[in-house]
Amino acid sequence: MKTSHMTAALLAFVMGSGAAFAAANPSPHDSDPSKINISCYRGALKTVAWDRANSVFIEDLIQLGYSYEKATVIAEHICRDEYGVRNPPHQIEQLREILRTDPPR
Repeated sequence: MKTSHMTAALLAFVMGSGAAFAAANPSPHDSDPSKINISCYRGALKTVAWDRANSVFIEDLIQLGYSYEKATVIAEHICRDEYGVRNPPHQIEQLREILRTDPPR
């Protein structure tokens, strides 16, 4: 089993701009509301059979202002996207699009 961790720092998402970066390092939980740790559990296969969002990803979305239910749906959507498997730039762009089209209330 392999766990893949990626960090996406999203700054000024309300303005539609921001910086993002991804790294293959463990994502520590912190209290910075402008940072979202994209962290997905990856199963042994190269498909999304067991993929799911790790709690740090969901908690960061909640900290940003989403409800638990909405944060879970967003995180699961990002983690189960087949194009996002081992493709951090795709995951970051998908999350940015969600933040632009459906910002937290």
